[in-house]
Amino acid sequence: MKDSQEYILIKSIELRHSPWITEDGDPNKLKEGKYRSFNIMFNHNLDRISMLIHFKHLKINNIKLYYRKKSSKRTKMKKAYPQHKMKLFYNNTLELLTYLAGKNYKIDCFEIRFTNGWAIKNYWLNGLEFITNNIIERNFLLEKLIIISGQGPIDIKSLLINETYLLGTNGEVNHKPLFA
Repeated sequence: MKDSQEYILIKSIELRHSPWITEDGDPNKLKEGKYRSFNIMFNHNLDRISMLIHFKHLKINNIKLYYRKKSSKRTKMKKAYPQHKMKLFYNNTLELLTYLAGKNYKIDCFEIRFTNGWAIKNYWLNGLEFITNNIIERNFLLEKLIIISGQGPIDIKSLLINETYLLGTNGEVNHKPLFA
């Protein structure tokens, strides 16, 4: 029986090595640790920024967020608004989400670094990249997000690094072909 892709929250996952995050004082020195990040591709109906509600307790260390005003759905000619970088700073994710809830903004891209060493960055169109401090935290966070999605538990240790896997509603994990 085929999964209805319309109701799946998480479409695919990929365990990664993330060399892009640096230590706080020195941008030329990368943090130690291997394979401590993962990418999740979400259903196209989900707004990526809404996943940040699960991280509302974390304190923000640094944020880069680019947004633009949403154009009206009723007009024939949709106005293209310019992109802006957010200059305001918030102490935690809940304050940021509370501010964004009151605005009519479309978030183009973002990167949020937390004081505990984690980072969340947008990935492609409907994806997020999560970076943790070590493999244990990565596995815990990935399991938590899969439980939230309701797609059943998976065996993370059986997944290969830099390989994309499709998730089914019953917890089934299939290797994604290269051109699919």
